[in-house]
Amino acid sequence: METLMARWGTDMTIVSAEEHKTVRGFFRAVNSKSWQNMESVVSLLGEISRGQYVYIGPADAAVKEGDTLLLGEKSYLFRRVEPYYFGNQPIYQWGLCVEKGVNDTWGTQSLS
Repeated sequence: METLMARWGTDMTIVSAEEHKTVRGFFRAVNSKSWQNMESVVSLLGEISRGQYVYIGPADAAVKEGDTLLLGEKSYLFRRVEPYYFGNQPIYQWGLCVEKGVNDTWGTQSLS
């Protein structure tokens, strides 16, 4: 995974209460709570109305829920972060983010 992230990933800044750090990983919009139903066609901006984004980054980045991801002109809040293990070894972290300042409509029903 480290080789894939180093070669094909994007530089992102993670901001926590303690520090700012640059990591290289993947960041993509999703359209479903289920990992089995990823969006196959993404708009040029990668935005989908539900506003959820998946992050995959290095295991040693130590990202926590509540941290902020900076990418381009936008910032995103980590709502969930977990390590992914192969055997007993963490090989990457994944997380779900929402864009800061945008309503999080995930899991809510329309009143109309």
